[in-house]
Amino acid sequence: MALRGRSLSGVVLDEAAFMSSDVWFEVIRPALADKEGWALFISTPDGTASWFYDLWCYVPEDETGLWERWSYTTIDGGNVSKHEVEAARAQLDTRTFRQEFEASFENLTGLVAVSFSDENISQEAKDISIQPLLLGVDFNVDPMSGICAVKDGETLYVFDEIMLTGGATTWDFAEEVTRRYGVDRRIIACPDPTGGARKTSGVGVTDHAILRRSGFTVQSPRAAWKIRDKITAVNTALMDASGTRRTVVHPRCKHLIKSLRTLTYAPGTGLPNKNLGVDHAFDAFGYLVLQQFNLAKPETMGSTSYRLY
Repeated sequence: MALRGRSLSGVVLDEAAFMSSDVWFEVIRPALADKEGWALFISTPDGTASWFYDLWCYVPEDETGLWERWSYTTIDGGNVSKHEVEAARAQLDTRTFRQEFEASFENLTGLVAVSFSDENISQEAKDISIQPLLLGVDFNVDPMSGICAVKDGETLYVFDEIMLTGGATTWDFAEEVTRRYGVDRRIIACPDPTGGARKTSGVGVTDHAILRRSGFTVQSPRAAWKIRDKITAVNTALMDASGTRRTVVHPRCKHLIKSLRTLTYAPGTGLPNKNLGVDHAFDAFGYLVLQQFNLAKPETMGSTSYRLY
């Protein structure tokens, strides 16, 4: 790129959401460093799976005071008449209109977790130490994902997540769980069923065996759940047919929240789009829900038998 190696005092990125994140992080950001230059990002939103949305969410968490953000609708801009805006409202679907005219971050393709909303997020999602720790596990190598929850009556409280990167092993994951929650806590692990055969330890031990050797109770079906079953179970746990939300997620579970907000179906399929890179927390949560908080009607679910360790 022509800007590599340049020294910049300031830059304006127009329609930044539609640029590659590498433009900012690998080219422009370093070019501003020596002069401590400024950057102005201007853009129509491009859904919640974009790097621009991540940057937007980062600003309120920034403790340096160097970042600010503003949002203006098309009407606020003053360049498009109210008549034209209303004409567009009549011709566009709701999501497209909110994105293009109201500066709203929308997912314009089919969301997987259609039942999820901000109403599922609350500080009330706290650990109840006298209850067993329920642990959803996705054995992906980078990141290896764990979702921590407890059940209290008819409510599932998701209060923590464990995301290990850098080639972490299942041994590393089990050690981190023990570090956070101790050796005396009863931990019920609900992992990816394929971990019963997969060996990543380098010494011929399966992922499920590693969890058992670490003192966890492992619950896993004999065969993998159908993907549709997992999606149905997750959506029902988030909000059932009566409109009741029985799953509460703590705001600290940022990877899970992002996954639930942004995971969409691959175009032309009924399968989640793995290319977005936001599916791992969803999968870990899905295994937990299927095995510990499955509220979906039995007649809608595929048949799966358990083996308990």
